Amino acid sequence: MTALDKHRIRTALAEDFTTIDFVDQTGSTNTDLMQATNVADGTVLLADEQLSGKGRPWTAPAGSQVIFSMLLLPDSLDYLGTLPLAAGLAVTDSIEGSVLKWPNDVHIDGNKLCGILAEAGPVGQAFKSAPKTEVNKAELNKTELNKAEVNKAEVNKAEVNKAVGGQAPSARVVVGMGINVTLTREELPIEKATSLALEGRDTDRTELAITVLKNLRRRITQWENQDPQLMQDYRAVCSSIDQEVRLETPTGDVIGRVEGIGDDGRINVAGEYYSAGDVTHLRPAR
Repeated sequence: MTALDKHRIRTALAEDFTTIDFVDQTGSTNTDLMQATNVADGTVLLADEQLSGKGRPWTAPAGSQVIFSMLLLPDSLDYLGTLPLAAGLAVTDSIEGSVLKWPNDVHIDGNKLCGILAEAGPVGQAFKSAPKTEVNKAELNKTELNKAEVNKAEVNKAEVNKAVGGQAPSARVVVGMGINVTLTREELPIEKATSLALEGRDTDRTELAITVLKNLRRRITQWENQDPQLMQDYRAVCSSIDQEVRLETPTGDVIGRVEGIGDDGRINVAGEYYSAGDVTHLRPAR
């Protein structure tokens, strides 16, 4: 196992993220960031090993994946449905030949390479970062906030967020992913999965982490600005479009051709739109 180069990652991404932290082992990087206190928008947590990731249960040897989560404090949750799609695009931007099975599973040759999960919850003790001029205006800087000087200054979290971000965020959102890098066939969590090593690609985990996070920052910015190019690019790499599929839903199966993906991220099957929350599984029709 080759350890992630922390200095190299922090240096390469210094302009893109507020804070980049590392842990050797954790239950779930998503859970860690959802529960973190005195944490800023744009914080990233990388782990060498994750023992109880959310979604489909899996385990993998330490250092065999690129695992991380990123914390966001969006002003609105109106477009939350397209956030996982934006994260998936960041991976396909980074890994040649990869595509997206709706909504956000990264595949190579029909096998899953990466899973992505976005969650939303209360803002809690989280704050938005801001340019130094705005912070000085509020007579607070990021260091003071990290040292819990907010109480000393008698400024509460909501006021700080308004002072440095224009308005208080609507929620704390965490998006996390795990990319299979060196897993062997025996180590894969499901039969229809793969790793970069199994695809014949010798991958530097540190370089992959930097590339994916760079692309994630760019795609998140598009998402925040509701740039129409985001969904245009998504449709270009979505392997589900034009396929005959079976949507498994709590109320029964839906079979038909995928006619497209809406700007809100919903899938159009046989003329009807379905959100990811409506669908338990998407499978080939036969």
